Amino acid sequence: MKTFLLFSLLFWLLYFKLCSARDTLIFGQNISQDNSENLVSIGKKFQLGFFSLPIESDGSTTTLKKYLGIWYNSLEPQTVVWVANRNKPIVDSNGVFQISQDGNLVVADASQSYWSTELKVSSSRNCVVKLLDSGNLVLMDDDHRYLWQSFQHPTDTFLPGMKMDINLTLSSWKNEHDPESGSFIFKQAQRGDYSDFIINNRSQLYWSFDGHNSDKMLHIILSLLEDATSYSSYNRLFNKTIKQETFNYNKSRLLMNSSGEIQFWKWDESIQFQWVKVWCRPSDKCDINNYCGNFSSCNKNNWKPCKCLPGFRPRLSGHNYVGERFQGCVRKSSTPCVSASATTNNNMTFFNLTKIKAGKPDIGFLSETEGSCQSQCLNMCPCNAYSYNSSYYDRSYSICWIWTRQLPMLQEEQDDGQDFSVLVKRSDIESTAKSCGPCGTYIIPYPLSTGPTCGDPMYNKFNCNSLTGQVSFMMQDGKSYRVTSIEEVDRKFYIKTNDSDRCDDSSSNSYQDDKTSSPFIVTNWCSTQDEIELNWTPAPEPLCDKYFGCKNWSHSTCIANRCHCDSKYSWNASSLSCIQESSRNHSTNRSRMILGIICIAIIILTCIGVLAYVRRNKIANRLDKVSVRIQESLYDSEKHVKDLIGLGSLEENEGESIEVPYYTFRSIRAATNNFSDSNKLGQGGYGPVYKGRFPGGQDIAIKRLSSVSTQGLQEFKNEVVLIAKLQHRNLVRLRGYCIKGDEKILLYEYMSNKSLDSFIFDRTRTVLLDWKLRFDIIIGIARGMLYLHQDSRLRVIHRDLKASNILLDEDMIPKISDFGLAKIFGGKETEASTERVVGTYGYMAPEYALDGLFSVKSDIFSFGIILLEILSGKKNTGFYRSQEIASLLSYVCFF
Repeated sequence: MKTFLLFSLLFWLLYFKLCSARDTLIFGQNISQDNSENLVSIGKKFQLGFFSLPIESDGSTTTLKKYLGIWYNSLEPQTVVWVANRNKPIVDSNGVFQISQDGNLVVADASQSYWSTELKVSSSRNCVVKLLDSGNLVLMDDDHRYLWQSFQHPTDTFLPGMKMDINLTLSSWKNEHDPESGSFIFKQAQRGDYSDFIINNRSQLYWSFDGHNSDKMLHIILSLLEDATSYSSYNRLFNKTIKQETFNYNKSRLLMNSSGEIQFWKWDESIQFQWVKVWCRPSDKCDINNYCGNFSSCNKNNWKPCKCLPGFRPRLSGHNYVGERFQGCVRKSSTPCVSASATTNNNMTFFNLTKIKAGKPDIGFLSETEGSCQSQCLNMCPCNAYSYNSSYYDRSYSICWIWTRQLPMLQEEQDDGQDFSVLVKRSDIESTAKSCGPCGTYIIPYPLSTGPTCGDPMYNKFNCNSLTGQVSFMMQDGKSYRVTSIEEVDRKFYIKTNDSDRCDDSSSNSYQDDKTSSPFIVTNWCSTQDEIELNWTPAPEPLCDKYFGCKNWSHSTCIANRCHCDSKYSWNASSLSCIQESSRNHSTNRSRMILGIICIAIIILTCIGVLAYVRRNKIANRLDKVSVRIQESLYDSEKHVKDLIGLGSLEENEGESIEVPYYTFRSIRAATNNFSDSNKLGQGGYGPVYKGRFPGGQDIAIKRLSSVSTQGLQEFKNEVVLIAKLQHRNLVRLRGYCIKGDEKILLYEYMSNKSLDSFIFDRTRTVLLDWKLRFDIIIGIARGMLYLHQDSRLRVIHRDLKASNILLDEDMIPKISDFGLAKIFGGKETEASTERVVGTYGYMAPEYALDGLFSVKSDIFSFGIILLEILSGKKNTGFYRSQEIASLLSYVCFF
């Protein structure tokens, strides 16, 4: 009894050891797709094994793609952090993960390899694979040296413990359901004396780390990555205000998302027990590298985020968009390199912006005052902008940043932004009697006004906050709303509102100005989710006073406080100036003449098109009417057939008539999709057979006789005249015919199961014919032959009975077809002879094949061959049992 208990204890201990999870794999062991013994790290934090993802399909079937990957062991949903065969999934086969003969780690099946470490290892006997608690999969030799590790070959996820260097990249998934390498790559790039973290969209820069950003989370991310970077010294040099703090990186990961975001995720174990996205970049469109182009600004809070900076104009005419991307801006006036001369400096000025985030500067140095920083920019060639920030170093000195290259896009309204000054020509932005100066990044065009000294007082509903650089607009209800965009060309602007009910007619009254007195009109209450679109009316003649008159407005005189245009001049609201009437009339007349010529040309072309369309329809209708008359007429005269096919040997026999309709070649071509290969059913000696679908959904088999066909005009006439007179359920029905030039076409009822030989000689389909069905087919053929030989009004010898000429309809009812070689016997005739022996070898009776004698017995012989083929499933001419027996018939006779 003690021995039994001891053996039982040993057995259960061994069983428990075998069933417990393992974290190592040695040579000779593997992990398969169907094996539940995956690798689990010793602390049960990570698991390695195969996982499946569905292939995108039309929804009818679901096929799984299988990958080897690493995921968090106990967290739901499954979170994959590394994939081996991401670009070559396993489909419809059983793959394994193991150590190969040469010591490499491989994912393979019996026929091919899907992934390999591709190391130059000579032996695999002492290699061990281990999954660590950090999520690192390592291949070690017997000295525990790492030969390979997944931390040096990540996919889209960076885990704590990895070392980011210039050679390591994170490549996004193709999409959230496909781990194939996607478009976005996160990596470290060398830029001069320092390195930088960037995201590339294919080969284009998509996002880069802002080196002087005070975002706390960004520096936590950098601490995760900085083991092999120079960012620690870089941050200490310019960011002494950033304190190094401890952060718990347990169950955290950095993910390069398929949408282009680098995301930092942390597992929330307090309440939600799920992954929480703590941080991501780019956080919006304005965070994308130079999203709006050079010399532009981007405001993430606006529906249209991009606009040109004051003193700059769109690079392209019109709306400056290609697709959804703004194409950047250029200076209104060219700016030569600025020298130290007072004259040149007086022509230049800076406009100041607040809460601005810009790209990396080109030059940085210590400066005592902002004035010295500004002077350095003015005296530098070229200098486009500077930023002076006293929070970067100490109380005695501050950092002066200077941008000498083309200024990349600026981000507005950034809480961690800085003061920023852009160098422009003074005349491009300063306030005049015609227009107000810029407010932040907003250009205020005439006649809009932000105060009593600029613009037109009628349009003085705007306010500029010089501290924030923000423009607001006061509506009729007395409330002010933030302006998000001003479009001078279209004379419209947008304001932001939080009223979700503004699209209702009842609520719109609170915004609406008095249309009779206000130059502003609300044109779209629901322009976007939280914006309203307004237009302003064209500006009237500008105001003036008795002291200054109209000196800023050429060719005008101050009359009743308005600058009225002089004689022969008139006010043009588009150009905001007085222009000569003759010049305007000439331009107007020329425009009218051009417009008239264009209209006349359009009318002529339209008339030509209408006439061509009507003529084509008349011709088509005429052809259709002729076709209808032909189809409705009786084709009961062989003289008519003679006229159609030009065959002089046709007999004028009053007993014969054509009783099937004539089809136009055009209708047949349309039904077969121009005789496309997709409609082709088969090919015979006579030519191809197509499936045609006519109006009403009727399917018809269409036999098109080729020019090299063995079936000639006589055979064609035979079928047209003969089959129409034969009506039996076991004979195929002729639906119609067509003759056009060299084209000779026959239309039959469509047989969905095709011919008998496609069943009895096919190993897979022959099992569908049980003995009862074979017997019914034999009886059906016999009934059809009996009708031809005895019961029809004409005695017909088929002369070409064979399995391929027996067609099967959808109910498997046999029908005899192909009467091109048939012969009609009259009266008491039972036998005839011919010098032209035609038919199919193996089915012809001996007396017919040798002497040209044929009769009812000839068809009976052919029927017998078909019967043997149905019973045996073997071809008569393809039956080779021995050297002495050359055919199925010989085999039956011999045995």
